[in-house]
Formats: sequence, C-alpha cells, structure tokens
Amino acid sequence: MRSSQPVLPGWLTYLISIAFVFSGIAVVVFAYFTFQVMLNRPLNPLEESVAAVAGVDLSLEQTGPSDVPTLVPGQPTPTLIPTSEPWEGVDRVNILLMGIDRRPGEAFISRTDTMMLVSLDPATDSASILSIPRDLYVLIPGYGRDRINTAFVYGSAGNNPIGGAALAMQTVEYNLGVPVNHYVMVDFSAVINGINALGGIDVDVPVAINDPTYPNMNYGFDPLFIPAGLNHFDGATALKYARTRHQDSDFGRAARQQQVILAVRQKAAALGFTGLVAQAGTLYQQVENGVRTDLSLEQMIRLATAANSIDSENIQNDVLDFDYVSSYRTETGAQVLILENEKAAVLIQQLFYSE
Repeated sequence: MRSSQPVLPGWLTYLISIAFVFSGIAVVVFAYFTFQVMLNRPLNPLEESVAAVAGVDLSLEQTGPSDVPTLVPGQPTPTLIPTSEPWEGVDRVNILLMGIDRRPGEAFISRTDTMMLVSLDPATDSASILSIPRDLYVLIPGYGRDRINTAFVYGSAGNNPIGGAALAMQTVEYNLGVPVNHYVMVDFSAVINGINALGGIDVDVPVAINDPTYPNMNYGFDPLFIPAGLNHFDGATALKYARTRHQDSDFGRAARQQQVILAVRQKAAALGFTGLVAQAGTLYQQVENGVRTDLSLEQMIRLATAANSIDSENIQNDVLDFDYVSSYRTETGAQVLILENEKAAVLIQQLFYSE
C-alpha cells in the first residue's frame, strides 16, 4: 500500500522557487560588491601599523636635520601634499619601493635603507628602475637637509607612519623632479617568503661574494659566501645577496638588489598568467605581513600583468652612483653624498620621461 505524501500547493511552490532565485541573486550581488571593495581598497596600508607603534619613540635617535636653507626666489616651496593622481592602469606610474631594516618582533618602522624608484609605462610596454643611495643628502620638505633615508622617520613622528610614507615620497619627488604616485614598503620576511613561494630565483653572480661579517637577524654575524656564476637562490639566500655590502659598497648592493628584483620578475613571467593566478593566494598569504602599500589589490594585479608583458630589452635600470653623485662632509662632520644635478638630470630624463 503506497503511503500518501503531502503535496504543497502550486502557488506556494511557485513562491518558494522565486524566493530561492532572489536569494541566489542577492548572494551573487553581495559577493560581487564585497569583492569590488576588496579589490579597490589599499592592499595593506600603513594604517595597520599605527597601533603597533603606539607609544614607541619613532625618532630612532635622529639628532635633527640641518636648518632649511633659504630658497632661491621663484623656486617652489616644498609641500607635503602629493601632486599625482591614483593610477588607473593606463598612464605611466612611478612607485617608491622602500626596504625596511626590520627584524622579527620589531615594529614596521625604521630607516628606509633601500630606496628604488620603479616606473612602468603601459603605453610603451617599458619600465625603469633607479636605485637611490641612502646617504644622499637632500632637502626634506618642511624639515631641512639630511640623508634621504631619514625622511620616513621624520614623517612618522607622533606615531604617524602614513605621514612617513608621504614625506618619503615627497622628498624623492622634490629632489629628483619625478612625480611619485604610490609607495610599497617591504621588510625581510616579505622578500624571503615571497621568493620561496615562487620556488626560488636564478641569479648570475658576476663576482664571488665573501662577507665574513654579514649581519644576522639578532645583530650578530652570519658569514656569507656565494660563488660567482649562475646560482639558484631560495628566499633567505636572495635576501643575503641583496643586503651584503661589506665586500664593495652601497652602490654594489643597489645593483644586486636590482638583480634580485629582475630575477623575481623573470620567474613570475615564466609562470605565465595562469600560473600567477594559481599562486596568487599563496603569495599574498606569504607576504601580507611584510608589505605595506597604498596600492589596491586590483592595481597590484594590473601592475604584475603589465610588468610580465614587458620584454627585458625594454627595462632600463641604473644606480645613482659616483657617475651622478659626489662625496661631501657636512658641517657636523657626517660623510654624505651630493647629487650632481646636471649629470643626474640626463639620466632621470632618460628613465622617467622618454617616450
């Protein structure tokens, strides 16, 4: 004997079906707008560092810059307000890449001992990289003359790392004459974990590196030797190669840092778009705690896609070395570097303004 099953009225079944359809649409719409918010907000801005430095003295024992010199009549007054618009993925974009000397357990505030100005022009499928020496003696807007790597420290006064990034960008813009649109700050962990997530990088080392006084993460020594020739680096070794300088100079270190960046780009390009998308989640998880930037996730994806499409011969890179700077001793006895404006202007025009 067949048991009778309750049957819903047709009108009720119809209403339930409509409700399911609208519920599905609502979920899709909500997910879409949530994804759009995630895409367009800054990926990992410095606002997240404010709480971490609450009550911390961010002066880092700075003694204070030299007095602000009198400006030449007609020369624009330095301003702390960025003059460029957010990047939309079409025009040339200039990004200040800053490396933070941050050990495990320390706050995300320090001198920016690595500074590079990276420029990408989607219209011409070209890119440029210029390394800025940390000892470059510049005018820091609103403060005076000091080494360029102290701009972030001065701007961060009062537990304001966001102001530190803004001042570092404005200092580069004012002294080099190149508009700076965005910043990216990375610490040691981001370099190590990001390169490991890519499976390591291949770097052609021109001269063997022998640095018995290479510093470890606890301010001790970790002797380093890297043979000349093609080397496959994991993240930790790549960081050591990019940081060592005792064998030559800061200029040599800057050149090695550019090698590492270009090797990372080459490895990412080899993965292809599909491979990068597959690795995106892992990459983000590995580097998110060691990166601070005002770029959104959408802008980062655009940048990565555009950078991977650029041929190697369309990438120019240089260092502000003794071809463009000269040694100078300040009135307090500090040894610094002064920009040779006429020589540097030619290089800057070539890297950041050529069509």
